[in-house]
Amino acid sequence: MPETITLKGCTPEPLSNYLKALGVLRLVVEQKQDPQAKGYWHNDAFILVTNLTQDDLETFFLHRYKPTPLVAPWNGSTGFYPKDTAQKRLLSAIQRAKTDRFQVYGETIATAQEQVNALRLTVQPKEKDEKRRLLERLRNTLPDEAVKWLDTCALVTSDDLKFPPLTGTGGNDGNFEFSRTFMQQLQELIDFATGEPNDTAAALLQAAVFGATLPALPFSGKIGQFNPIAAGGANAAPGYDADSRVNPWDFVLMLEGIMLFTAGATRRYEQSDQGGFAYPFTVRPSNVGYGSAAEGDEARAELWTPLWSAPTGLKELQLLFSEGRAKVGDRTARYGIDFYRAVSNLGRDRGIDEFVRYSFQVRNGLSYFAIPLDRFQPKPNPQVDWLTEIDPWLDRFRRAAQDSNAPASIKRTQRQLETAIIDLSRKKATLLNVLIALGEAEAALDRSLKFAQEKFLRPLPLLKHGWVDACKNDSTEFRLGLALASNNLRPRLVRARPTQPYYWDWADNEDGITTWENGDLASNLIAVLKREEIESQLREKKDERENQFTEHISLYKPFTDLDDIVRWINRDVNDERVEAIARGLSLVDLSKSFRLSEPPELPIPAAYALTTITHHRHLLREACQKVFGHYILGQDLTLPRVPALLTKLAAGDCYTATQLAIRRLYASGLEPALSEGVYEPRDRTLRIASALAFPISNLDLARLLKQIRKHDPKE
Repeated sequence: MPETITLKGCTPEPLSNYLKALGVLRLVVEQKQDPQAKGYWHNDAFILVTNLTQDDLETFFLHRYKPTPLVAPWNGSTGFYPKDTAQKRLLSAIQRAKTDRFQVYGETIATAQEQVNALRLTVQPKEKDEKRRLLERLRNTLPDEAVKWLDTCALVTSDDLKFPPLTGTGGNDGNFEFSRTFMQQLQELIDFATGEPNDTAAALLQAAVFGATLPALPFSGKIGQFNPIAAGGANAAPGYDADSRVNPWDFVLMLEGIMLFTAGATRRYEQSDQGGFAYPFTVRPSNVGYGSAAEGDEARAELWTPLWSAPTGLKELQLLFSEGRAKVGDRTARYGIDFYRAVSNLGRDRGIDEFVRYSFQVRNGLSYFAIPLDRFQPKPNPQVDWLTEIDPWLDRFRRAAQDSNAPASIKRTQRQLETAIIDLSRKKATLLNVLIALGEAEAALDRSLKFAQEKFLRPLPLLKHGWVDACKNDSTEFRLGLALASNNLRPRLVRARPTQPYYWDWADNEDGITTWENGDLASNLIAVLKREEIESQLREKKDERENQFTEHISLYKPFTDLDDIVRWINRDVNDERVEAIARGLSLVDLSKSFRLSEPPELPIPAAYALTTITHHRHLLREACQKVFGHYILGQDLTLPRVPALLTKLAAGDCYTATQLAIRRLYASGLEPALSEGVYEPRDRTLRIASALAFPISNLDLARLLKQIRKHDPKE
């Protein structure tokens, strides 16, 4: 019956401890201690399911473990060149070892030296082509055990050489060389001559694998980018500074675990559209989605390490890592933000419960550290699928925002947009939040129009109508925002103009159509109304039929509920929220949107009813018949324009504006019940004026007419 051994020293964080877990499982299986061993994660510790006892496991590592022969002659100070005196002694000690624990290692060193000599190299190769030729020869001649390390450090193609971020730049991080340190740490644990463990090896193994406590680590050393806390330096211990201390087993087992990424790295290499890399669970960095995120963060990649709760064998894990591919729509995820969107399906299909997101960020000068940024539990979220539609534009916007000359406002809105997408993936936000962020991004581009045009960054193509249903909520703000957006709002907000169905471009000059300025929503709505009045008068001069009238022909076209307009007038809404939603929804195709308006329940201000009928001007015979129960109009009626109506309302003069409306209704035979104007305070009058910008249905116009019309006993 297999036992379960909890490896308390193998935890999801830091990255070195995660890799240790993979190393333990790989070595137990591949070195045939238990070929059927499995592993999984539980309560932030790795659980080994094996036929071995804990004592058997310790005996294996102390007495029978054969280190993978890690060599890196393409790097400097690795012992293969004349000046590498100190390291040469270490290589010679391994080659002289009489125990079979180091037999393959000694053969690997000898073969690697032969290839260096064959190329007549006296120093490490500097040029990429030289390194590639050496790596090709090594790959063709070294034992299979050593090739795993080569393929983890570098991806060799016929014409290029790539370095996976997990192993730095070819098995080194700056001056810190991994294979050299691996040999040095092995020397602290095992006597090369006899193959027997050193005196402290057992206690160190207990600490590294099982989490036993050590009074102090007797060995100084480095662990590189994989455990930032163990790197020493400022604030690493009480006092001002601390030396770097590392348990040799931590480093040795960590590098043994890295080899699990080998098959994935060699089999998953792709040349992306932008000439980047595509390695197992590795993407370009996104500097958003974590508490310390800052615009200036410098990182070379992100690594997403999977955690699984079902016992899984080595072959299954090798398959998982070799297919560690996250898809966004039909393409491979390129950035951290893509991975959030993509891993929901990957996690569900592959049995992954959680990912730990690491970023290789610059710290302490030029060193890169694997910083854990987030723990993400994949959850299916159908709303995320809608983002596929914006991917092409999102990529162009990201590239523009990453330009060193990009305005701060564009950089800021790009980060806000990506944060909204991450929050959506985590189910901490909705698709509406993303749509609002898209609206803000377009506003930022409009404010920096010259930059947008220089980068050939066009406005976002019109989004599909389905976004409305995917984003909608039962709030007054959403309904008001939708009503504003459906009234051809986008050209009023930004200098974007439709060029063909669904596609938009920037206007070449100031044509007066865009009226929006920095200010409150009510003031901007009044500015829109004034511009619409000018445009309407220009059309009348050309004897053109007004567009607004043709838009209102349908009885049931989507417009604003009268109750929502009353809430607007009474300031029972969040104006900033209404504007944000309207900006977002202006990016959506609203030509198919409609909703039946319901009879109002809230009392409607008479001033609004009077001025709205007079301002909208068009009354349909059929709509009035539905509201009044009989025909009160012989035909559709268009009221003559009242030129001063909007001017008086915008000036806060409610009495005069409503007096003008009453006179017009009387003159048109509609017999309003009021004979004198209505007084409202200036602030409320401005709200009524701005409320005229919310389109309402013809049925509601007829309802307003019924409210203010003189009662006829015959009706």
